[in-house]
Amino acid sequence: MRIKWLFGAVALAVGTVALIVVVRTWRFAAPPPPSGRAAADAAVNDSAAAERLARAVRFRTVSFTDSAPPAAALLAMRAQLEADFPRVHHALAREVVDGFSLLYTWRGTDTSLAPVVLMGHMDVVPVEAAALASWHHDPFSGDIAGGFIWGRGTLDDKVSVLAALEAVETLIGEGFTPQRTVYLAFGHNEEVAGTGADSIVQRLRARGVHPAFVLDEGGAVTTGIFPGLERPLALVGVAEKGYASVELTVEGTGGHSSMPPRETAVGVLAAAIAKLEHEPFPPHMSGPAGGLFAAVAPSLPFKARMAFANRWLFEPLLLRQLAASPTTDAMLRTTTAPTMFEGSPKDNVLPKRARAVVNFRILPGDSVAGVLAHVNAVVADPRVKTRFAAGAVMEPSPVSGTNTAGYAAIARAVEEMVPGVIVAPSLVLGATDARHYAVITPNAYRFLPVILVSDDIARVHGVDERVSIENYGRAVRFMRRLLRLSAAPPGGAPAP
Repeated sequence: MRIKWLFGAVALAVGTVALIVVVRTWRFAAPPPPSGRAAADAAVNDSAAAERLARAVRFRTVSFTDSAPPAAALLAMRAQLEADFPRVHHALAREVVDGFSLLYTWRGTDTSLAPVVLMGHMDVVPVEAAALASWHHDPFSGDIAGGFIWGRGTLDDKVSVLAALEAVETLIGEGFTPQRTVYLAFGHNEEVAGTGADSIVQRLRARGVHPAFVLDEGGAVTTGIFPGLERPLALVGVAEKGYASVELTVEGTGGHSSMPPRETAVGVLAAAIAKLEHEPFPPHMSGPAGGLFAAVAPSLPFKARMAFANRWLFEPLLLRQLAASPTTDAMLRTTTAPTMFEGSPKDNVLPKRARAVVNFRILPGDSVAGVLAHVNAVVADPRVKTRFAAGAVMEPSPVSGTNTAGYAAIARAVEEMVPGVIVAPSLVLGATDARHYAVITPNAYRFLPVILVSDDIARVHGVDERVSIENYGRAVRFMRRLLRLSAAPPGGAPAP
C-alpha cells in the first residue's frame, strides 16, 4: 500500500509539474506579428544619399593603435560635410571640440525639455595590408556597385554620422523645427578609445545639459542569427561590457634548457592560464541578456519556448546550451580570453621571466576589482604575480531602462521601418562612445538601424565592409522618424 501511495504521489507531482509547464508555455506564446508595409517616406532620395555617404568614405580618417586620424583627412571630411549638408550648417550651431570632434546644436522651441543626442564617430579602423587583395572594392573607394556602398565606415560608423545629417537636412527642408533641442555629436577618435566624445560630454555637462536619451552605434536588425527565430530581431543596446586586461608574471631561475628544474616559469604560468580557462566567471540569465531572451522567447518554436517560459525548472539546461556558443556565452558572463604569452627568446634558453595577458570583458554587475580578485582566487599560486596590464581599464556601463520614452521612440521607429520586427534590449560586447554619457543621462542606447545577415557581421572591421543602398535609406528614414517621435514640434502628434 505504501509503495502504491508513493507511486501515486510521484505521478500526481509529475502530472502537476507537466500541467504547469504546458500552461505557462501556452500563455508565453507571442501574438502573430502585425502585418503591414514599411512606412513610406519619399523625402529621402536613396541614390543621392548614397553618393554623399560614398564621398565621406573616401576620406582616410583612420585611427591607428596609438594615434587619431590625420588632421588633413578630418579637415577635408569636415569641409565636405559643409558642402553636402548646407541646411544643417546654416540652421544648426556647430562647435569643434577637442580639435576635431563636432557638436551640432539644433535649438528647440521649448528649452525646458531635455534634449536628444544622436551620436556617431568619423574615424575608422585600419585595413591590413595582407587583406587588401581580398577586398572586391578598394576600402576607401566609396564605390557604389551592385546595390551597395563599399568601404570603411559604411557599417562603422560614418553610416551613423551621415544618416543623422541626412535626416536633419531633409527635415529642415520640410520646415520642421524641433520642440526638443537636438544635438548631433560626432567623435573623431572612438576607435582608439580617444578623448573626443568625452570632451563633448564635459562641455555639455558644464552647461547643465542632461539628455532625455542618447543614441549611438551598437546593435542592429538581424535575420537568421538567433536559432529558431523566423522574425527579424532589432537588438537595441542598453549597456556595454567593461574591459580589463590582467598581466600574470612568473620569475624563474633561467639557464640552459638541457638542465631544467622540475617546474619552469613557463610551466607555472601555463598552469595558471589553464585554471582561468577552466574556471570562468559564472553565467547569469539576468540584466540585458534576460531582457533579450524574454523578448525573443515567445516567438521561438514550442520546445525552446517551453524552456524559457519555465526558467524555474529549465534554467540550468538553458545556461549550458547558451554557453555552448561563444556569441551567446559572451552575453551571459564576464569572459576570459588569454591573448598573450611570452617566455624565452630562444628555444634552448629557460626564461628568467614568463609573462601572459588575459583579457576580460566585464558583464554589468561585475567589476574591474572583481576581475583581479577572481584571477587571484582561481590561480591561488603566490609564484604568479598579477596586476592590470597597461592600457584601458573600464567598468561596465550602467544599464539603461526599457520603460523610457526614448526606448519607446526607438522601438516604434524601427517597427515602422521593418515590418514584423521584434525589438529587444541587448548587451553590446565592445566599447562605444555612449559610455561617456552616463554622467549626464541614465538613458544611453546603442543601435544602428540597418539589417544585417550573418555574413555581414564579419564585415565590421573586416574585409568588404559595405552597406546596401536600401539599408542606408532605411537608416535615414529611421533617424527622421525617431526625431519626429522624440522631438516633435508643439501642437500635434508626430507626423506619420
